[in-house]
Amino acid sequence: MVDFIILGIVVGVSYGLLALPLSLLFIATGTVDFALGAYAVLAGLVCFVVGGPLGMVAGILSAVLAASLVGLVSRLLDHNRRSDHLTLVLASFGFAIFLESFVLSTFGEQPYVRQPFTDYWDILGTRVSPQAGVNLAAALVVLAVTFGLLYATPVGRMMRASAINPRGATLAGIPVHIMRASTFVFAGLLAGIAGVLHLYTSGLSYSSGMHLALSGFGAAIIFGLKSPLRAFLGGIAIGVVESLSNGYLPSHVATVVPLFFIFGILILQGTSRTFSGGRA
Repeated sequence: MVDFIILGIVVGVSYGLLALPLSLLFIATGTVDFALGAYAVLAGLVCFVVGGPLGMVAGILSAVLAASLVGLVSRLLDHNRRSDHLTLVLASFGFAIFLESFVLSTFGEQPYVRQPFTDYWDILGTRVSPQAGVNLAAALVVLAVTFGLLYATPVGRMMRASAINPRGATLAGIPVHIMRASTFVFAGLLAGIAGVLHLYTSGLSYSSGMHLALSGFGAAIIFGLKSPLRAFLGGIAIGVVESLSNGYLPSHVATVVPLFFIFGILILQGTSRTFSGGRA
């Protein structure tokens, strides 16, 4: 069990990293981008093909570029007064499918993975790659930067104001469209980092994008979509549940256990709110 928990934490860090941009987008724009998993896959595969530090930079920039295109679509929808959040969610879902096809035709269907370390750590009798430590350190830095940006800088306050009341923010002199566009760019940056780290952990294939997006979305909603910290912890929780179910349950059952876990948490939260409201 200790082995599965440790491995689940390692995988959960990647899910938490994808939950961060989802939480950021929801806080700053009031919507979500289901193509974030596809950005991560694109970044990881570009990193693999180019190789080295330049590959990491190229992979992250490719994710930023892809996210910028969705940000542009958001701007066009808003310009045409079709700013319904569901419209953008559906548009991002369609873009995710397009990116999956693009990755399949460009990189092929074989999985890609890099294992930069040959020596392993021994943690409670479990062999763990030092890459897990790198991922955790990078995740903590990204979490701190995201949290600081949102709650300790004028830019973060303008982002949140633009989401809560766009008209009022515009009247206050806040460039709402620029804030929205910059949020998508920053979300693409975070997704690119997550994709590169996932490449060096468990690998990626063209079809990994939707699984990563759903895992990141599930991680973001189970403990609170409006908090980057809770979203990140939700990713770790889902990673542990997924690892334990893969270790102890048949494969056809293990695949649905994380979904039942997400539904169970949401039901418990709804029930708790109902009873709290009744007592009030």
